Amino acid sequence: MTGALCSASAARRRTLANGAELLAVHMPHTAAVSLHVASRAGSGSEPLEHSGATHFVEHMLFRQHAAAPGAYASAIERLGGHVNAATEPELTAVGAKVPAEAWRAALDVVADMVRAPVMDPEEIEKERAVILDELAMIEDLPEESARRAVLQDLWPDHGFGREIAGTTASVRALTRGVLAARARAMFTGRNTVAAVAGAVDPDAALDALQDAFQTAERGAREVYPAFHRNGRAPRGARVISRDAEQAYFCIGGFVPGRASPDRCAVELLGAVLGAGFGARLVVEVRERRGLAYDIGADVDHVGQDGVLLIYGASEPDAIQRSVGLVLELLADVARRGVSEDDLERARAFVIGALVRSVEDSAAVAAWHAREYVLESHQTTPNALLHRLRAASRAEVSAAARAHLHPEWPVAAVAGPLDAALQLPHRLALDGAH
Repeated sequence: MTGALCSASAARRRTLANGAELLAVHMPHTAAVSLHVASRAGSGSEPLEHSGATHFVEHMLFRQHAAAPGAYASAIERLGGHVNAATEPELTAVGAKVPAEAWRAALDVVADMVRAPVMDPEEIEKERAVILDELAMIEDLPEESARRAVLQDLWPDHGFGREIAGTTASVRALTRGVLAARARAMFTGRNTVAAVAGAVDPDAALDALQDAFQTAERGAREVYPAFHRNGRAPRGARVISRDAEQAYFCIGGFVPGRASPDRCAVELLGAVLGAGFGARLVVEVRERRGLAYDIGADVDHVGQDGVLLIYGASEPDAIQRSVGLVLELLADVARRGVSEDDLERARAFVIGALVRSVEDSAAVAAWHAREYVLESHQTTPNALLHRLRAASRAEVSAAARAHLHPEWPVAAVAGPLDAALQLPHRLALDGAH
C-alpha cells in the first residue's frame, strides 16, 4: 500500500479574532459536503454535582421551542442530509452531511443550533425525560455496567471515569440556569473548531465559516481537572449482578497517551489483540475455544493517558475461563512479543480502515476538527499512515513488555452471577516484571 491518501490530507486553516479555528478540505471526488462543529468542552470537565450537563446541552441543541418540535433535524433532512451530535469526555460535536449544493444552507442550520440554543423551560423538561429514559436503557445493558466499572476504577473521582450522560440524580437536579451557562461556554470562539470537507472551494468555504462563527464571544478555553495516575492497591475483579442471558466482561488498563512516541506501537498492539477476525483474542477465545460470540479490543485516549480496553461476553458458566484465557493471552504477548504475521495482519487492517475512512467527507471533516480540539500537534492522515508503516515488530513487542505488567489489568464482569464469584485479575508473568 503506497502513496498518499488523496486530498484529504490537506486542510486549509483560518483562525478568527475570537479564537475560533476554521478548517476546509477540498475533496473534488465527492458529491456530498460534510460539516463538523466541535466544542473543546466535554463531560470530563464537569463538577460532580453537574454530571451530565454537557450531554444535556448537546440534546438541547436540537430543540428550538415547543411550537417547532424537531425543526433543526427536519431542516437538514429537507436538504437531503442528516445531522447528529455526540458528547465525549473532551469534546462535544455536531456533524451534518448534505448534497454539495445544500451545504451553505446546512451551515446556517448548524451554526444556529450551536450559537444560540433555546433553553425553553418546557423543552428542558421534555428532554430531561428523554435523557432519563436513555440512562435507564444504559442501566439495562450489562456490557455498559462492566465498561463503566472499569473506567471508574481507572479514573476514580474524576470526570473522565463518570458516565457521560450523568446519573439519574444529577440529571434530575440540573437547573435551567446551569444548562444555559454551560451552553454559553461550550461554543465560545476559543472553544469552537469548525471543519468542512467535500467538493468546496476552500477559500470560499472558510469565508462562509467565518461569517457563521465570527460573532461568537471569545470566552475562556475549556480547562480539565488534572489527573495523576497514582499507584492503585491491588483488587479483585468487580462482579456486578445483572439479569441477563450472558455474562459480559471488560478488562482494561493504562497505556501511553496521545503525546507518547509509543502511541502507534500501542495502537498496533491493540489491533493485534482485538481488531478483526484474525486478531489473537478472536482466534483463541472465539474460534478455537468457542467461549464468546463477540470479543474485541480498543485503544482510546483521554487526557494525557491512553487506555486499552478488552471486552466480550460468554455463557455465565464460562466467564471464569474466558477472563482467565484473556489474561493468559495478554501475559503471553507481554512475555514473547508479537509475531511478524500477527503484526502485518494488524497493520494492514488498521491502515485499510484509515484509507477507507478518508473516502468519506464526514470522516475527513471529523478527523481535522478532532485533531485541533484534542491534539497539541495536529497529524494528517498521511502522517499517521507513515508512522503506522514505520512501526516495527520490536517496537510493538517492547510496548507490550513495558506496559502489560502483573498489576496492569482492571476487570469487571456483569451478568447473572453471584457477587462473591472469584475471578482471575492479574497477568501471570513468572517474575518477568
